[in-house]
Amino acid sequence: MLRDITIENYRLFEKFYLEGMTQINLLVGTNNSGKSSLLEAIYLLLNHEDRSALSNIIDNRFVLKSRLRRDREDEASNILPVSTLFRGYKPQKDYHIILSSQKDQQMSLKFNFIESKSKRNGRGVGVNLQFTSGERKSDNFFDLDELFVPWYREKYQVEKSKVNKHLVTTDRLDQQMVTSLWEQIILTPKEDMVLEVLRTLEPNLERIALVNQTTPGMSVLLKIKDNEAPIPLGSMGDGMYRIFALALSLVNCENGTLFIDEIDTGLHYKALTEMWRLVIETSKKLNMQVFATTHSWDCLVSFHKALTGTSATELGSVFRLERKDDQIKYVSYTGDKLAVAIEHDIEVR
Repeated sequence: MLRDITIENYRLFEKFYLEGMTQINLLVGTNNSGKSSLLEAIYLLLNHEDRSALSNIIDNRFVLKSRLRRDREDEASNILPVSTLFRGYKPQKDYHIILSSQKDQQMSLKFNFIESKSKRNGRGVGVNLQFTSGERKSDNFFDLDELFVPWYREKYQVEKSKVNKHLVTTDRLDQQMVTSLWEQIILTPKEDMVLEVLRTLEPNLERIALVNQTTPGMSVLLKIKDNEAPIPLGSMGDGMYRIFALALSLVNCENGTLFIDEIDTGLHYKALTEMWRLVIETSKKLNMQVFATTHSWDCLVSFHKALTGTSATELGSVFRLERKDDQIKYVSYTGDKLAVAIEHDIEVR
């Protein structure tokens, strides 16, 4: 379990240290306070073995597929999204991103932005990743084609069945990801766990089936009690699809880590406490760590309410990030301290 992280030169962070992480961690703060960037940094550090993790992060921030060119003629357009990872948007020689942990998991991941010789036209740029953990070290370079060209990315991806560290963004899961996650739990007890989560919004749900359709919303069909025909998940609103994506990702993270950006997206405030209860109970059962962000006071209160309903309130922590004088600091709340903050309506958003 990750207990601390040091971040240097990543997005908004010049040098930042956070400690006291627990099993369930909620990151709160105003816009541009660094919540999503902190989530990304943790995701990149823990996914150091998956070279597609970096491209996933960049994809979440940019609409790249139609802009980036395979022929590398417009090299500047390829450099742009990578440069935004570096503080000040100015990647250059000897300017590094460093992500590290010193407590339970001692490890360090270093990003170098360097010039390379492209196989296509003799010039280019790339990223070098250096990972260190104890006596184990790895040093890998890949150029921008390996970030953005689909067949390169598939070549370097970790086998899907071995991935147990998933990032859930505010965007809908695409059909390929839904299918992949579902195939790993079908006809197992984890399928029943997904059904249990969905029943928080639709108590009459009996079964789920996936069919080969063109859109993710229509690819999932639900059997509802007393309805003869199955109902497309996409017809039941964003909240139902969001909770399905959360549940699928959650049960596929056994002994791993789940990252959720804006966890309350698409969910009615009355469903948030039950959602958190299921996240907490599933995390305990499957031995996973969770990191989530939110802007919502209702989500924060629901998180606390769900925690107090368990026998171990120390499982959860809240970290409020704030940006002052171009530096990011945090205040942590856990246990009794979180209870007092909620009771007195202390600003933790």
